[in-house]
Amino acid sequence: MGLSIEAESLAVLSRYPAAVAPTSAPEPLGGAGGLSGSRLWRYSSPGGPMVLRLWPSDGLGRTHREQVHRWLNRASALPFVPVPIADRSGATLQESASGLWELSRWMPGVSESEGSPAPVRVASAFAALAAFHRCFAGDRRRARSPGLADRAGAIAGLIRGGFDELEQAITADATRALAIRWLALARRMAPRLLGPAREAASREVPLQPCLRDARGEHFLFEDDRVTGLVDFGAMGMDCVACDLARLIGDWLDDAPAARAGALAAYECVRPLAPDEAAAIPAFVTSTALLIGERWVRWHYVEGRRFEDALAVATGLVRSIERLGRMV
Repeated sequence: MGLSIEAESLAVLSRYPAAVAPTSAPEPLGGAGGLSGSRLWRYSSPGGPMVLRLWPSDGLGRTHREQVHRWLNRASALPFVPVPIADRSGATLQESASGLWELSRWMPGVSESEGSPAPVRVASAFAALAAFHRCFAGDRRRARSPGLADRAGAIAGLIRGGFDELEQAITADATRALAIRWLALARRMAPRLLGPAREAASREVPLQPCLRDARGEHFLFEDDRVTGLVDFGAMGMDCVACDLARLIGDWLDDAPAARAGALAAYECVRPLAPDEAAAIPAFVTSTALLIGERWVRWHYVEGRRFEDALAVATGLVRSIERLGRMV
């Protein structure tokens, strides 16, 4: 019989220097509200609070995780980026029977979980995102956006029969009415969005390392400062427009004036190239549609379970509201 997950976590921590060794029993946090499927443990150490993360075994592999760690090390000058800590052998990624582990500082602050933050916090978050993107200027190359290609393909697949598949999977439960409402709006909007998505996906744009999941809850604040940027599970090469569009969609989808102010705060730190700015609308509109598709598929087709009992309903409402404004 193998070790328990708690015993595995302690065995992993024994590989690290004394400065980050636990001085208290690691506190299991589950997924801490995230959707990556990872599990977290928080503990105190001589070097301050730490967090140990176990990545899901069905996620991205070791090679990709190591690349993400190399990218994060290049952003180490930013105080809000939790750079993975090396063990005594110099490795930042650990392996056990349960999967891949990493250790980093526990970042202070709290996220804005409801609605749009105050304008000063929005500006702070967009400026922090710009500073993060600026760390990877040397990686920029021109190519088609993989994110836009994925979105165009997903919309085409829904039109070709994906909507019918989802409709057949929807069962009678607490979120059925929301799922049916999303389906009606999505069927109506998908043909309008497919052409612009394909056109945007056909253009070459600057690509560089991006978060690819710049959700509002990944930005932590103390007062009006960004003190933490967390969860780099989806990080990869794409156009910075994908990160900007995701944050716009979470906080500013129905506030055009505030959106302009947020982009101005970003450009004070890192000016946008014209083709980067031009790609933002395609990311925003396609994501508005595909957020709902993701939740319907996760819940009704794949049968996933989430720590937050309202996660599915919240995700569907978000997609319905955004599609409704587009209609």
